[in-house]
Amino acid sequence: MSESLLSFSEVLLFGRELSDLKLKQRSVRLAEELDSHTDLNNSFLKIDGVPVREDDRVLVQVGDAANEYSGIYKVVKATGGKFKFEKRKKVSHDSFVYIRRGRQFKNTYWQQTANRHKDQLFIEQDDRRRGRGVNNFIGDQFGGDARLARIYGFAYDGTYYEMPEPTIFLVHGHGESATGGNLPYGFKLDKAGDDTTQQTARAPMNPSVSGVAAADYQMASDIRVWNYDQADYTIRMDIAAGQIEEVLLDVYFEYDAPMVSGAKVSGAKVSGAKVSGAKVSGAKVSGAKVSGAKVSGAKARGE
Repeated sequence: MSESLLSFSEVLLFGRELSDLKLKQRSVRLAEELDSHTDLNNSFLKIDGVPVREDDRVLVQVGDAANEYSGIYKVVKATGGKFKFEKRKKVSHDSFVYIRRGRQFKNTYWQQTANRHKDQLFIEQDDRRRGRGVNNFIGDQFGGDARLARIYGFAYDGTYYEMPEPTIFLVHGHGESATGGNLPYGFKLDKAGDDTTQQTARAPMNPSVSGVAAADYQMASDIRVWNYDQADYTIRMDIAAGQIEEVLLDVYFEYDAPMVSGAKVSGAKVSGAKVSGAKVSGAKVSGAKVSGAKVSGAKARGE
């Protein structure tokens, strides 16, 4: 990928997707609205202008009222090379379903509004906005490919920065391999004998993936990279583990000499900030502003 003016504002997140902490959401590939007289056993090739595939999940709303036919169906093979619906599944009351593809319904949300045991009624929503604001920047991030990842570092403005400790971020998709698929040098050679393995972040050979022109480090295997603009919205979660006294009471009630990563912060008030484990960010500590840094092994005093 060539350089562009937008490269100056991109932020690359390096990390791995979490396997034991998942976003609870439902998404399907396609959606279709049918009138109440449509036979669900009819075969088809396309839905909403998109060719269907076996095992696709499709949201089907039959008619304009709650009924026992609307729901999420699985696409299976039928005769003559066509497909049909099978195995209807219900969606819980007030739940949202995200549509990933389609000419008309792509990137739309549908809410199941019927509070009945068998009947379902899906209403297309403009978005998942809560409240009366004119934007929904955070809510719109929870699309069908949203997931959580443990981020170890990031690249910005041609420099790679290592996080003081890994942090959980909301990301989208599986990301790209930061190590060329973990392939060793010389794994792929062309007819001229030149290496085409593209170990992007171990050398690093491709600034579009690594975000830097040179490096004195090597990326570990299986690290993925997600590309964002610095103005994009996301969610960050700092994890703190320990005794309740340390992670809750000491922070909230400001007991004498609470410990912040081995350093005593005493005689200072920590307010308007999140103190998670060892990190104090975006807050004023005893008159001195500590932003995006790790406070360790020293006393924080006013400056």
